[in-house]
Amino acid sequence: MLGRVPPLPDRVQYGLLKPSLLSTKWRVTGSKDCDVVGKPLQMPPVPLRLQTSSPITVALSGNSFRKWIEWEGDDQPGLLAVLALAWSYILSARLVELQGSDVSIFTYTEAAAPVYRGDKNPSSVSVDIGCVDSKTVRWFAAILAPGIGFQIALDREQSHSRHGPWAYSLAMHVSRFSIKCSEDYEDPKISDDTPLTSYQALQSLIDFGNRYSVSSHQLHAALATALLFPTLNYLKVNPALPCLAASNPKGSPAKLGNGALDRLFDDLPCYITLSCGGDVIISSLCGVFWNPHIPSNLVSPWLKPLLDLKKTKNCQSAPGRYNEILAVISARRAPNIAYLSVGAAISGLTSKILEQVLTGQPPLERHAFAWTGVPQSFMDLAGEGEYCETHFSRAYIRRSDCWRLRKLPPTVEDDLHYGVGPFTPWAPPGYALWKNCPLRVQVHRNCERHALAYEGSTWCFSNGLVLEDDLGRDSVVPHISKDRLSEDSNVSHDLLQFLASEDTSIEATRASFRWVLDNGEGRPPEEAYKDAWLLGIGDEDSESDEMSSYGGSSAGGES
Repeated sequence: MLGRVPPLPDRVQYGLLKPSLLSTKWRVTGSKDCDVVGKPLQMPPVPLRLQTSSPITVALSGNSFRKWIEWEGDDQPGLLAVLALAWSYILSARLVELQGSDVSIFTYTEAAAPVYRGDKNPSSVSVDIGCVDSKTVRWFAAILAPGIGFQIALDREQSHSRHGPWAYSLAMHVSRFSIKCSEDYEDPKISDDTPLTSYQALQSLIDFGNRYSVSSHQLHAALATALLFPTLNYLKVNPALPCLAASNPKGSPAKLGNGALDRLFDDLPCYITLSCGGDVIISSLCGVFWNPHIPSNLVSPWLKPLLDLKKTKNCQSAPGRYNEILAVISARRAPNIAYLSVGAAISGLTSKILEQVLTGQPPLERHAFAWTGVPQSFMDLAGEGEYCETHFSRAYIRRSDCWRLRKLPPTVEDDLHYGVGPFTPWAPPGYALWKNCPLRVQVHRNCERHALAYEGSTWCFSNGLVLEDDLGRDSVVPHISKDRLSEDSNVSHDLLQFLASEDTSIEATRASFRWVLDNGEGRPPEEAYKDAWLLGIGDEDSESDEMSSYGGSSAGGES
């Protein structure tokens, strides 16, 4: 899940972070005799959302993965809600530790889940934490408290107006957590109010998981769910987690040892960067539904089976089942972020992801491919074969390659601006004539394939220090797995006549061509640019009442 995600640095060691926190370094690879090879390519910095104006509201009404079934088929106690809320605390505590207690605030609030002893249960949702010390009891009372049980602020002067990225308020309209512990503990409201450190909280979480024989799979799925909290907050989606499905501890051997504890703790700075890293997560989750073989004009029929799945009896009869199936499909297509896909289903983010995909222009974050290993767009791939193809004595280039070469640093000044974009992951269909391409493309006619190598990241601090997170000799060209490259991409053309709408294909195609038409290049003299789908973009000299040539076309030839 982490791939090459850089760890959030320790502010105490390096100084306060600047608002524009993180930039990444890329260089062009390819033919040694090409002037563009070795040149750096500037990418927009990654905006890290380390604070929020208000917490998200978490409910216990989720339906997806309410019953956790282990990969091996064994039933597991459904503790996802408790585990996810615990992870939220752990991430928050670690962020405060990295930023420094001299500028940050981390406190318990007055809200606390009730604690009871013995068999008296004042709540319908009881969590048996067993024999633990009073500090751990207080910790559970905070993370399971109705409303806000703990609070962090990275700036003491804004402590009343700003919250941490994983801040949540637990809504208890129907159910309320209560905590069952051994007989000899005080009421948590009068116990030690010093919050547990991130390591202490992680140790308590591991001990709690072992009490119920929770597997590493469920623990990581809960972690992924918590990692989505900043994204959910930004998208204004309040998560609905599955309620506790088992309250009786198991007598099975512990599944999580000290090795897992130390590895998880060491990875926390990387998880913080990933969780707060702007659109990296949502871009990666949307990228799961992208297919490198599908051009923009065939996106609607490619996605139609996913939409039809929701109408099946299996999904209609079981709330939450559709999101579970999408999570399984996503996990198989992108196993390196399988837990994030499961977390999206658990938290209710999956429907928002699919909604973004269906716009034809989902969020795209270039850094996501390098960090998570999930390709986001045809622009992430170098492509195959020679750039120039000859057909009927005329020189052509695939439009997808023409788009890629436009993005490279220019070797000649042409006053074109391709610094960002394109704003759709789907490749433009068809071919273009070489003679109609801008000079910045034509100079690469005899080049080997160019690609972009990721070389690490750069952190900037307010005291002027710059921290280089170099990969050194390990700088890599992100690549797509052979499974994704060889997946079935056939679209039945008989399906096209049954499509109620080709809106996704239309918007994806318009977004792809708009990138060219809006960057000062003008409208190339090709029939493709006169298509009905492209009317209103750039020059509006041509009009057509005919059906689009893209609708169901095979995306070949000089279109």
